[in-house]
Amino acid sequence: MASIDKTRAVVDEGETYDGKILPTTKAEVNRSVRLYQNSTVQGSVYGESVSVEGGTVEGSVMASNDVEFSGGTVHGEVGTDGAAVGSDVTVYGTVTGTRVRLQNAIIYGNVVGADVILENCVVIGIITAERELVIEDGLCYTFKSYGETKLDNTSIVLPQAIVEGDILLSTPVTVTGLGELDVGDKKLPTMNESDLIEVDGETYLSLSPRILNVQKVTDRLDELEGALQQVATASSADETPPASELLAVLGVDASQYPDVL
Repeated sequence: MASIDKTRAVVDEGETYDGKILPTTKAEVNRSVRLYQNSTVQGSVYGESVSVEGGTVEGSVMASNDVEFSGGTVHGEVGTDGAAVGSDVTVYGTVTGTRVRLQNAIIYGNVVGADVILENCVVIGIITAERELVIEDGLCYTFKSYGETKLDNTSIVLPQAIVEGDILLSTPVTVTGLGELDVGDKKLPTMNESDLIEVDGETYLSLSPRILNVQKVTDRLDELEGALQQVATASSADETPPASELLAVLGVDASQYPDVL
């Protein structure tokens, strides 16, 4: 049975809490919140620390200190002034934290942090990192990195990303979702350090100089933006197509799907 008091809130395995878990007094602001396997909170959650261990939150998750996942689903935003870490989570919204470190996650939205480390993740949105960005075996729409960047087996849909600061490409970045492009071969195009360009004082990792049929790409990007808008305007997870279906609409080659799918 769910136990909610001033110092902590716990929803036991298989239990459903009918309502939000939000502080109503000053004493409750600093309490911890923990959701166990197959538990459900029918509303948003706020705590000093929030731990989701396989449960479902039918709302947003906010924490002043940290959010930790070990499985679970969030039907809303995830935000913390500290760290958002963990694995095997699906989030139908943007994830924001000073430090974001996720494994085997599917994010139907953006990921924003000072330090962002993602392994085997799908982000159907934009990844933004202020100090450090690490992506291993990942797929996203595009990324913006203003510090150190390390990429290994990374795929993006938009053929352009912002990369201020040092960048280490263990493998070239694959561009997928644009269909066949006139870039010199018929394989999925890739980008490496030679594709770094400066435009108006900003540095980009961009395929643009090698694209011969610019109008074809522009038209295709308009289609992709429409697919992303479907995710952004969805009022619930029920209105959001599964990630594999969205990636198919985006034209992402199945060979680029991370194992999380």
